[in-house]
Amino acid sequence: MTRPNVLLLYTDQQRWDTIGWGGAEAYLGNPHITTPNLDRLAREGVLFANAFCNNPVCMPSRQSMLSGRYPSALGCMTNGVEMREDVWTLPRILQAVGYHTIQVGKLHFKNHSNRDHREPHPRYGFDTMVLSDEPGCYDDAYIKWVEAQDPAQVQACRVSTPPAWEGVPVVKQPRNTHEPYVFEGPEHLTHSAFVADQTIEALKQRNPAQPFFAIAGFYAPHTPLNPPQRFVDMYDPADLPLPHFDETPDRVPWTGMELADERWRETKAAYYALITHVDDQIGRILAYLDESGLRDETMIVFTSDHGEHLGDHGLVQKGPPGLESCAHVPLIVAPPQGAVMEASAVAPVAHLVEAVDVAPTILDVCGVQSPPFFQGRSLQPLLTGQGYVPRASAYIEYRDPFGSSWKTVRTHDFKYSLHTAERNHTPSETPLAELLFDLREDPHELRNVATDPGYADSLAQMREELLRRWFTVESQYPMRTGRY
Repeated sequence: MTRPNVLLLYTDQQRWDTIGWGGAEAYLGNPHITTPNLDRLAREGVLFANAFCNNPVCMPSRQSMLSGRYPSALGCMTNGVEMREDVWTLPRILQAVGYHTIQVGKLHFKNHSNRDHREPHPRYGFDTMVLSDEPGCYDDAYIKWVEAQDPAQVQACRVSTPPAWEGVPVVKQPRNTHEPYVFEGPEHLTHSAFVADQTIEALKQRNPAQPFFAIAGFYAPHTPLNPPQRFVDMYDPADLPLPHFDETPDRVPWTGMELADERWRETKAAYYALITHVDDQIGRILAYLDESGLRDETMIVFTSDHGEHLGDHGLVQKGPPGLESCAHVPLIVAPPQGAVMEASAVAPVAHLVEAVDVAPTILDVCGVQSPPFFQGRSLQPLLTGQGYVPRASAYIEYRDPFGSSWKTVRTHDFKYSLHTAERNHTPSETPLAELLFDLREDPHELRNVATDPGYADSLAQMREELLRRWFTVESQYPMRTGRY
C-alpha cells in the first residue's frame, strides 16, 4: 500500500490563540498576530479550536503526545523524568513499517540540566536525528551549524543557560517572558532558521523510496523572547490588548506579577514577533514541499507542547493547574492535498481533543493499527465523517513526586481542578484545594466559583467527571499473565 508522508511542526510554549486565521466566522482567529503560513495550513486542513495538552510542562507533554499515552501511564508527570528507551514511540512504530523517521531541533526526552550535549543521544525510533533542545546555550547541533555558516556569529547566537543548569552558567540576556530583547545575530542564523534549514536538508537526503515521518522541533516561542528585529518592527505594543487579570486574587492559589501596562504589551509584542518568525521559517519548509512535489502526498500536523500565560492572571510561562493560557494549544491537521474530508471538518472544529489523540490519528492516516496500550483516540473518523464519538472532557494532570499534585478536567462549559498541597504533609493531613470556572460566563477563568452555593450541582458533576477520567486514564499495564 502507498502510505503518506507525515510532517509534524512542533513548537514550544505556544498558546492556542496565536493563529491569525480563524475561519469564516473568526471562531478562533487572532486579528493582532501575523501568521500567513499557519493560516494557509488552517485553510487547507482542519483547525481544532479546543485542543489541550495533557500536562502543562515540556517533558511529560512531549513524551505523552509522541507515545499516545497519558503522562501518568508513562511515569513522567513533571520535568526532570527522562523518557524510557524501551517505550514504543510513534516514530518507532512507523519505523517498523518502513518509514524513514527524522527528528530535527527540540525533542526534550532527556534532561537538559545535567548532561553534556555533545554526547550521543538515544535514538527513540529516529533514523535521522539533528538534536538541539535549547537555542544556543549548549555545544550542540545548532551551535555547530552556526559555526559552519559563520564562525564569527557564534557568540552573537549564544543565549544564557537556564536557571536549572548545573554546570558553569553562561550569563548574557534575561530568559524571562517579561524581559524580551532583540536577537543579536543575523536573522538567518536563529534556532528557528536552523530547524527549518535542517528539516529541509533531511528531507532532501532521505531515501525517496521510503515514506517519511519528520518532526521539525521549533524551540520558539519558549523563552528567551528574542525575535529578530524585522519581526519586532511588525508590532506596535500600543495596538495589543492587555492580559486578563484575576478579579479575586485571594481566591486562587497563586501570586501574580505586577507590571506596568506598557510592559505587558511589550512582552506580548515580542512573543507575537517570535511566533511570526517561526511562521516565516515554516513557510520555507512548506515552499520546499511545494517545489519538490511532496505536499500532495504529505500530511502536516501543527501543534505545541503547551501554552504560555503571557501575563494572564499576572503569570508568565507555564505550569499547573492547566489554565487555558498554558493548557489550551493550537492544533491543525492538514491532510495530503486532494484528500477528501468531511465538509463539516473544513471549518474550525469545536470538539474537545487531547494531545494523546495525535499519535493514533497519524497512525490511522498512515494505515497502521494503533497498539492496545495507546490511550488516545484517532481523529480520522472525524475528518472523514465515519462516526466520531466526541469526548466529554479534556484531562490534564501534573505531579511533583512527593510534592504537589493537580488533576484537571475541562468540559465545554466548566473547568475543575483538584490540588494537593506541597511537601511536608502526612497523607492524612494533605490539604485539598478546588477550582471551578464557569467558562460560559467567565472564559478567561477570573473567578473561582468552587465555594459558591449556586454552583453546588455543577461542582458535584465536575467532581464526578474528574473521577471518571481518572479511572480511564489509569494504566492497565502490566497485564495479568495467569489466574494467580
